[in-house]
Amino acid sequence: MAQRLAGAASQYLRQHAHQLVDWFPYGDEAFEQARLRDVPVMLSIGYAACHWCHVMSHESFDDPQIAQMLNENFVAIKVDREEQPLVDDTYMMATQALTGTGGWPMTIFTLPDGRTIHAGTYYPKEPRGRTPGFSQVLQAVHEAWETRRAGLEEQAKMLADHMAELGGRQSALLTLDSTQPAHTALAAATKHWIASTKDEGGLTPAPKFPPTWALETLWHSVFTLPNTAQDAFDALATTVEAMFLGGLHDHIDGGFARYCVDEHWAVPHFEKMLYDNAGLLSLAARSSVLASEIASHPERESAQRAQQLADLSSRSARGIISFLREELLVETGTQQAFAASLDADSTRDGVQVEGAYYSYNRDDIAQAMGSLTAKMPEGLLRFAPIAEDPECYCFSLARMPDPQEQVVVDELLANLRKQRSSRIRPTRDEKVIAGWNGLAIEALCDAAMLLDEPSALELATSVATSLWDSHWDETKNRLGRVSFAGQPATGNEGTLQDYAALAVAFLSLKQATGETIWEQRASLLLERAKDFIDPVTGAPRDAVEVDARISAQRSDVAAVSVLDDALPAAGALYAKALAMRAMAGMAEGNYGESHAQELETARKLSSHAVALASEAATQVATALEVQVMISSAVHYLSLSSWDSSEAQRVRKLGWALGMNVKYSPELSGDAETLKIQPCREELCQMPVKGIENLLELLQKNDISSGE
Repeated sequence: MAQRLAGAASQYLRQHAHQLVDWFPYGDEAFEQARLRDVPVMLSIGYAACHWCHVMSHESFDDPQIAQMLNENFVAIKVDREEQPLVDDTYMMATQALTGTGGWPMTIFTLPDGRTIHAGTYYPKEPRGRTPGFSQVLQAVHEAWETRRAGLEEQAKMLADHMAELGGRQSALLTLDSTQPAHTALAAATKHWIASTKDEGGLTPAPKFPPTWALETLWHSVFTLPNTAQDAFDALATTVEAMFLGGLHDHIDGGFARYCVDEHWAVPHFEKMLYDNAGLLSLAARSSVLASEIASHPERESAQRAQQLADLSSRSARGIISFLREELLVETGTQQAFAASLDADSTRDGVQVEGAYYSYNRDDIAQAMGSLTAKMPEGLLRFAPIAEDPECYCFSLARMPDPQEQVVVDELLANLRKQRSSRIRPTRDEKVIAGWNGLAIEALCDAAMLLDEPSALELATSVATSLWDSHWDETKNRLGRVSFAGQPATGNEGTLQDYAALAVAFLSLKQATGETIWEQRASLLLERAKDFIDPVTGAPRDAVEVDARISAQRSDVAAVSVLDDALPAAGALYAKALAMRAMAGMAEGNYGESHAQELETARKLSSHAVALASEAATQVATALEVQVMISSAVHYLSLSSWDSSEAQRVRKLGWALGMNVKYSPELSGDAETLKIQPCREELCQMPVKGIENLLELLQKNDISSGE
């Protein structure tokens, strides 16, 4: 029975081992059983931190009658989407094609060969509005299987053909190119982002997901597009402030939730994912430095807001670092790596409740406020009611506190933290995912260099070392996607996203530490990543080897991740890694044919962003940033001094905008004036004096315009 799951490495699978459902893990045995028994497959896809996965599990899979229906008429398979990303992506694509929506838990019914005949997401136990109860769905699929088999098979074929067409279209997107320069595409994307920014922050209505990758790219607009720089900064600041002040941010323990359920960023969906916090740490570190640079010009109308944003971003970044270290760091012997997530649910009064660990009732709030009530400025705090948990509230800030107000807020946060300390903590999914850890390592390097946080670099180095030891198979030159409890990764090879994200992380470590071992390891990853590029189409495939069910569902068309979502698109990350390695080689004076070829490959892999910037700016944000980096007037900077205050400003400005920076004492002349030599590929122009001249050069978008 479900005991097949009891010994699974995946925590999500083990959560279902007690049930009467005769669960199988994903694999050949389950689909062969369906073929032998002549029954359809029911795939239930989710992950350990997923609230609605827990709800459906308790409502339906714990129910003996539903378990009996499943066991008699189906082969039931439980899939951890994080362990099997290609399975998840494939059936999510099918679900969206059939229903127009997607999400988790995902509930898929397939033929024994893996092709979908029906799909949905969460089904309640009993009918709810227009949504049928799960037992009704099971009965309907069973009856159709018994009486309309030919129709189901024809429907499955049509869907597989449709998915092949969609896959072909995605690959075709990567062939799009445009004659317009990258900065023109960036201007078009910036115009879209400015127009899309809501008054309350964000680029979409509720639910409010952080548009992290778009905001990182938008920072380039602020410093390179003078005509829209002010509007771009205002739009960016509006969203960053909303996210960092609002309920998305756990002000008490640090870190960020996945998204907010309301328009005003007040009430989060409480699960915390490693990849979200990694991206937001990079954004916060970058925002702190770049906003500080704007604030250093008091004549600008945005100077005061920029300084507040810089302080808020710095505080948020340090909170994320603390969260990563205190909440997500898995330590097994000498090994350290980051866990995948913290659950949305935790226990209150013996019952699992979403957000129970993070929310407060009126008595809690009154006790925490105590004597602070008289000191607390009006309109600063926000305790937002949680619709799904009556009489409970989550904390956030309604506006930016000034330094004196922050002292009072910090005292309140300490009181709220003390109350939390006696609660049952959310469960941590200790699965270690290579690519997600790569994003976190990169972010920690950003924080170390931009915020002068040496402890962040120590943590990044330790995690990177452990990850390499656990995930890299040096006999096969292969990267494992997941590991558990410090054990070497086995089974699934990493996706292109895993290879690319970890390569970017190691190149960031090389830049931050100067240690060549990280560049060597990045090169091993990038060498294998070449095999993910389709030799016929040139498209970056998500996987090299695909099982028969996935091939059947996609009619043998390879899975290709073209667009950003919660994570950057795999091909864009790969392009970023190639560009970083090439530009690092240029800065070290090693520019040659191989680096020129890498830049050209990176350009081709990201060129669709130029063509799609107007209509899909947010979805191509990472690829667009790569295009901007490659076409920039400056690839790297040489500085006449390294430790002066102005040199530190230039270093951080360059790093935050994706440039390499090196110390060139031969540039020294006037000791009181910093000389900056901007270079593109192997060509350098005459040095400019001081940061103001550099800022002017960045806005010209053409190195030949410099003086």
